[in-house]
Amino acid sequence: MATVLATDAPTIDDMVKRAEALLPSLRERAETTERLRQLPPETVEDFREGGFFRVFQPRRFGGLELDYGRTQLELCSVLGQACGSSAWVQMVVACHAWCLGMFDEAAQQAVWGKDPETLVASAFGFTTGKARPVEGGYWVDGDWICSSGSNLCQWIILGARVDQPGPPNMVWVLLPPGDWEILDTWHAAGLKGSASNDVRVKGTFVPREFTLDNPFVPSTTPKPGARVNPNPMYALPLGGFFYFNVTTEALGIARGAVDSFAAQLTGRGDRPNLYGRHIRLAESSVEVDAATELVRSDVEVIDRILHEGAPIDPLFPARLGRDLSFMVRLCTQAVDRLTGAVGAHGMLDSNPVHRASRDLHAIANHAVNNWENQALGYTRARTGLPPLPAF
Repeated sequence: MATVLATDAPTIDDMVKRAEALLPSLRERAETTERLRQLPPETVEDFREGGFFRVFQPRRFGGLELDYGRTQLELCSVLGQACGSSAWVQMVVACHAWCLGMFDEAAQQAVWGKDPETLVASAFGFTTGKARPVEGGYWVDGDWICSSGSNLCQWIILGARVDQPGPPNMVWVLLPPGDWEILDTWHAAGLKGSASNDVRVKGTFVPREFTLDNPFVPSTTPKPGARVNPNPMYALPLGGFFYFNVTTEALGIARGAVDSFAAQLTGRGDRPNLYGRHIRLAESSVEVDAATELVRSDVEVIDRILHEGAPIDPLFPARLGRDLSFMVRLCTQAVDRLTGAVGAHGMLDSNPVHRASRDLHAIANHAVNNWENQALGYTRARTGLPPLPAF
C-alpha cells in the first residue's frame, strides 16, 4: 500500500529554493536539451530527486500535494528562467498526478501502489484517436498529438472522442505500459527539448474504472478520486484550472529573457547611447511584471477556494482562460520586442533571448492559449451566451 508523507514535507517556498539552486545547471544544459530534443538524464534525475514531478501527487502515495495554482506560478516563474523546455516538462508531467488523483481508487493503486514514483503522460489532442463503448469499458485506438515528456512516463491519460451516435463527447482513458507507443514527430522550432511527440494506440481495452467522463464539462457529480483524496484540489473543475499547467512556464521564460537582455546591454560600452534598447527593456520588463500580477490575482482566488471553502464563481473558469491566455500573449510580445534589438549575434540559436522567443511562440500556439477562443469564451459567459462548441 501507499506510504504517508512525513509532516515535514517540503513547502512551496522550499521547492522554489530547490528550483533556484538548479538554475545554473539548467542554464548550462539548455543547448544540450534542445539538441537532444528531450531532457538530459541529469535534469531528469535532478527533478526526481528534488520531488518536482510529485508536487501534485496525493500525500497518501508519498506526494507533496502542494497548493494548486500557486505551485505552478511560483515554480514555473523560476525554472523557466533557465530552460523553457525543462520547465514545461516538469510542470506538464507533474500535473498528471493531479489528474490521476481524480480517477477511481483502482486506477491510482494500479499506477502508484507498487511504485509511487511512477510517472504519467497525457495526450488530449486526438487526430484519429477514439474510444468505442464496449461491455465493461472502452475499446481504444488511434493517434494523438503532442504528448510532452512522455518518454519519461510509464502510463498515459488520453482524451478520446467517444465513437457512438449522438452529440460529440470525450472520455479520459488511462493506459498502462505496452498499450501505447511514442512516434518520433517533435521536430519543432520552440520547446525543442520537450519531447512532445505523438502517440499511437493500436487497439486495447480500457476498463470503466480506468476512465473519467469528460472532466472539462461542468458536473455536479463528484469525481471518483474525491472519495479517497479529500483535498479540494482533486475536485476542481478542469475548465480554466487545467490551463495553469501549459501557460505559467511563459512567466519564467519571459523573465529569463528580460534578465538576459539586460545583462547583454550592461556589457556594452556604448550602452549610454542605446536609447532604443533601454526603452524596449523598460516596456518588456513592465509587461512581464504585469502578466505575473494578473495571474497572482487569480491564484489568490484559488487559495480561498482551497483553504476557505469559497464557492467557485461560475464565471471564474472563463476568467482563468482569459487571464492565462492574455498572460502568455503579454510575455510573448515582451520578448519579441527584445529579439528585435539583440543584434546579429543575438539571432544565434544559443542566445537565451532568441531561445525564449521560440519557446514562447510554442506555448502561444498551444490550443488552450488561443487568445481569440479564450476571449470569446469569457465574453460569451459574461453576456449569458452558451459556451463555444467543445469539438
